[in-house]
Amino acid sequence: MIPNGLTPTALPTAAPTRSGSDRIKGAGQMADLVRALDWASTPLGPVDCWSAELVAIVNLTLSSPHPARTLWGEDLILIYNDGYSHIPGKRHPEALGKPAREVYRESWGVVGPLLEEAFASGSTFSYERLCVPIETPDGMKDFYLNYSYSPVFADGRVAGLFGLLHDVTDEVTAARSRRENEARAWRVLQSIADAVIVTDAEGRIVQMNSVAERLTGWNLVEAANQPLADIFRIVDEETGHPIESSAEEVKHFGSAVTRDRCPVLLRRNGSEIVIDESASSIFDDHGALTGSVLVFRDITERRAAERDRADLARQLSLVLDATTDGVLSIDRNWRMVYRNRRAQDMLRASGELTARLFWEAFPEAVFEGSPFIEHYYRAMDHGTPGTFQAFYPAPHNAWYRISVQPAEHGIVIFFRDVTSQRREAEALRESEARLKAMYATSLEYIGLLTPDGLVLECNRASLAFGPMRREEVISRHFADTPWFVHTPGMSTLVRRAIAQANTGYTFRSELTLIRPSGEPVVFDFSLTPVRDESGRVIYIVPESRDITEFKRAQSALLSSEKLAAVGRLAASIAHEINNPLESVMNLIFLARHAEGADVRGYLDLADQEIRRVSIIANQTLRFHKQSSHPQPTTSADLFATVMRIYEGRLRNAHVHIDQQFRTEQPVLCFQGDVRQVLNNLVSNALEAMPFGGRLIIRSRKGRNWKTNEPGIVLTIADTGTGMSRETRKHIFEAFYTTKGTAGNGLGLWVCQEIVNRHHGALHVRSSQREPHNGTVFSLFLPFQHQQQRCE
Repeated sequence: MIPNGLTPTALPTAAPTRSGSDRIKGAGQMADLVRALDWASTPLGPVDCWSAELVAIVNLTLSSPHPARTLWGEDLILIYNDGYSHIPGKRHPEALGKPAREVYRESWGVVGPLLEEAFASGSTFSYERLCVPIETPDGMKDFYLNYSYSPVFADGRVAGLFGLLHDVTDEVTAARSRRENEARAWRVLQSIADAVIVTDAEGRIVQMNSVAERLTGWNLVEAANQPLADIFRIVDEETGHPIESSAEEVKHFGSAVTRDRCPVLLRRNGSEIVIDESASSIFDDHGALTGSVLVFRDITERRAAERDRADLARQLSLVLDATTDGVLSIDRNWRMVYRNRRAQDMLRASGELTARLFWEAFPEAVFEGSPFIEHYYRAMDHGTPGTFQAFYPAPHNAWYRISVQPAEHGIVIFFRDVTSQRREAEALRESEARLKAMYATSLEYIGLLTPDGLVLECNRASLAFGPMRREEVISRHFADTPWFVHTPGMSTLVRRAIAQANTGYTFRSELTLIRPSGEPVVFDFSLTPVRDESGRVIYIVPESRDITEFKRAQSALLSSEKLAAVGRLAASIAHEINNPLESVMNLIFLARHAEGADVRGYLDLADQEIRRVSIIANQTLRFHKQSSHPQPTTSADLFATVMRIYEGRLRNAHVHIDQQFRTEQPVLCFQGDVRQVLNNLVSNALEAMPFGGRLIIRSRKGRNWKTNEPGIVLTIADTGTGMSRETRKHIFEAFYTTKGTAGNGLGLWVCQEIVNRHHGALHVRSSQREPHNGTVFSLFLPFQHQQQRCE
């Protein structure tokens, strides 16, 4: 609040003496913005009406080399310089001339009470590292600010606040990060299993972890600032002469000297341990040496074990060099401490093995599900012996029979090369697979192909197709055999089918093949891939079943249903034609008894009804007019012919039609067949709505979800009684009907057959639950028709 009831209108102002822009001094973006802003639209009024105090403090703000801002009047109107412009964030430069509460609304809960208290009391306040949330282009962020405000007086009253600001966010963040890094480094240092000592540039101890304290016998309090050589005393393992640590060598020479032997650490209590040590230098940002890090570990037990194993290896080598199996001895650090002559000969491609880490020498043994890892670790960790066979790839490319035995020092591996035996076994398995694939007594045509399509085997029934001899087809490509060469285009189709099966997918289709005698035969044909244990396709099994008689019977059923459909169509057409004919008869009667102009009017009406009969007749002719080849047509044209037939029935049944055609792209099809499908679906929909309802017709572009083939989706939906789940299971089966003696059960079965010949899809959804009862049929037809498969 403004003390003493001071309001913006009561603030001291000066009489205009010169233009407002001349009163604002300084250069830079904010000075230009202050001069350009329409201050008359703000509570401060025009610049040339500002008080001398306000002008002075604004010019001081703009000329300040540090981020500065002024808050003036009861509304604390914000004026700031270039250095402060990033603080308003994305509200810059619109924040200029706005109330502080509006500009800092996200952080007002933090800074608002401070500003209002300073304005009300006229006191100066200052805060260091004040956390203020500020809206930035990247969202809300916390800024740490050195924050101060001083009151500006006019006529003895507080008229505004002036303050400097320093953004110390980076400093606060850096300090926090440094503390966190130091704490993290200390935790890491203490968690390391090895001993670690850190020295300064003079080689004096700065830090050491608990492992280093335990191994040296010195604690950090005692060792701090002591020369490293006084705490970390090491001698040669064999001579006992003092030697420099790796840290001292790094300091003097820039890197540690390679040692032939491990050093011995003289502990504070006089005991000795054999260690393995290494060191590295620490440099600052300018490349100056600031210290070093020494890492070492106790390997006394390991060295003793190595000596014991060396003795054992010498004793065993005399015996094991005479064996025919390869032998490897591995210690618990996975270092190979012994190999016999046979092992070195078999694994010569991996180089000398002794003293090398097993997993480094044989990296290809490490993979998910590796039997090497499974059996070796089981023997090493649990003392469980194991035997297995495994393949090791390049550079060995060999199968091995491996036996691993646990030992006190680690494990012992016995192995032999069984590659030749594996090849013989593989050949035997291939022979067995061929025998199992043959069904010599089967009446179906069965064979066996390579993944590339070469014929390996075929049964007697398949040879009867020609007839032909086995020698004519074995080792030939399947597509070039007499089964296919007499049928135009069939060899190309079979090659594509073999390529599909070779990728692991079964191919199945109905094929019409021509025998060498010229007789056509329809087959249910399939190509099934056979995989090995790794999932690789190793064979393809072709199977064919003669379904010629079945297709003839099926064709007879289709013809029967088409005749029934024509009968139903004729009944619908007779109904449609009867209404206009009755009208014509009545109009002729009226014309005979009328005179003058009335006669012509009656005859004109009769002519209209006759034309209506003509339209129905033409639509009927189009309904079953079908070319021998598929023709392009649109969804609107397909439905128009069907719906014309049902116009009268739709009116009488009180059925509302809702049609939307969302695509005009033509589809290539046999129009008569597709109209038969649509006619059947529309007829079924009307029968499901005996008391009226809504018939929904839709078309849109879509894709076959199985093949991703583009096409058109035709939808026929009704609000009828719906179908039960049991009915939906059987509606596409031949002779299944819910209409009793009124139906033959072939309608939807024929529809499905027509759709299949078009390589389309027919799906149904239905519900009997009120108020969502009804049925939806979705018919998918591909835009491009494959005529050969439909014939």
